[in-house]
Amino acid sequence: MGKDFKIIKLFLFLSVLLGVLNFLGVFTPEIGFDALWYHLSLPKLWLLKHQYYFPGGLLYYSVMPRLTEWIYTPLILFTGTVGPKLVQFISGVGVAIITYKIAKQQGLDKKYSLLASCIYYLSFLVSWQSSSAYIDLFRSFLEVSALFLFLTGKSFWGSILLGLSLGTKWLSFFSLAIFGLVFGLKILPISLLTALPWFLVSFYYTGNPVFPLFDGILQNGFQSVGGMLGNLLTAPVLFIFPFDDFISPVTGLLFSLAAISLIFANKTNKKIIYIGILGGLSTLILDPPSARFFLPFYPAVIISALILVQNLPQSLQKTFIYLLFLSSVIVVALRINTFRKNIDFLLGKQTTNQYLTNLFKRLPDTFIDTDDFVKNNLQGQKIIIDKLHNLYYFPYSFDHTSWASDTRGYNYLITTNQDPKQVNGTLIHTNGVGIQVFKLNQ
Repeated sequence: MGKDFKIIKLFLFLSVLLGVLNFLGVFTPEIGFDALWYHLSLPKLWLLKHQYYFPGGLLYYSVMPRLTEWIYTPLILFTGTVGPKLVQFISGVGVAIITYKIAKQQGLDKKYSLLASCIYYLSFLVSWQSSSAYIDLFRSFLEVSALFLFLTGKSFWGSILLGLSLGTKWLSFFSLAIFGLVFGLKILPISLLTALPWFLVSFYYTGNPVFPLFDGILQNGFQSVGGMLGNLLTAPVLFIFPFDDFISPVTGLLFSLAAISLIFANKTNKKIIYIGILGGLSTLILDPPSARFFLPFYPAVIISALILVQNLPQSLQKTFIYLLFLSSVIVVALRINTFRKNIDFLLGKQTTNQYLTNLFKRLPDTFIDTDDFVKNNLQGQKIIIDKLHNLYYFPYSFDHTSWASDTRGYNYLITTNQDPKQVNGTLIHTNGVGIQVFKLNQ
């Protein structure tokens, strides 16, 4: 690459800039749907109610693997959302560092190894996840670390990390199967034994050790045969324009190059290529698919693509690198634009409630105590909530009609869009985003 090392410095500069934005985002209120639905709400409910499992309805995820949520629990107690978000931020940086180490191990030179790390970090999805309280980057950290350990001959520890990943998300069954195919089925017993506590917890509460899989709640979880074939055949396009989360403009190109590299790669390189390609394809047969599920395999795809590119003529290498740089600039520009909403909060010009109220159209069915009425007036009351979905910001212990359908014995009902004539009680307050507070008749 010679003189092109100067552009690698620009990649590093953009990565640091994005890292600063990601870090500042750690200190802003959480607005991610799944985080407010269960990643944060479940630990908070355990702290408030000392209840682990919530049968049926809203929080059916409560008995799924919850390693990350277990980690979040003490952090929420002492730091609110900052600690959980910091776990994600550190995980994102960690994956970038391990991506560099794997790239070096696979024979890429220092410049291309740095490029691999930067390409990963300079993606829109990794960036917003780094400022969130989701769990996908932590899962990615565990699995990418496991990949590094397997490649360096430390299968025992790699198997343990895969087991911990399985304790984070049942989707890691796909990872376990793929790693087993590539590195040998001998890794499975250690991984499954490591994940045993989560199987036992699930079985204790539901009688199904892998609840809610095969339980009807998630239907079959897979695309139809036609849908699978369509997604697999159009994989490069789907990775450019995923149905939910944007990764980067070059993700589809990287996936295509990774697939082509399989033809020319040596035996050592083929292992990581198989992980990337099979892992990427496994995310496309799910219903619904999600770009977030691709994150654990993205570093392998990037490195696999660069294994091919490093051996191309210099002119093609330069063109490819400049294309990656343009993609990175686009991602950083988009992130700066989306970050603007955080500035007033970070400068102390907004409270958390004001910040959330300004964004309430992006927070469907989220409880927002815009005027602190609930906080100031309902402490110590027995409260049931209906219709609202994302309840992390509710300040006190509560029950939800999805797991406690009988409203008798409750003092207050919190809901939205409810006809007062249909409630056995009195509407005493409606806040600025339509959250209603009913005083129930006893």
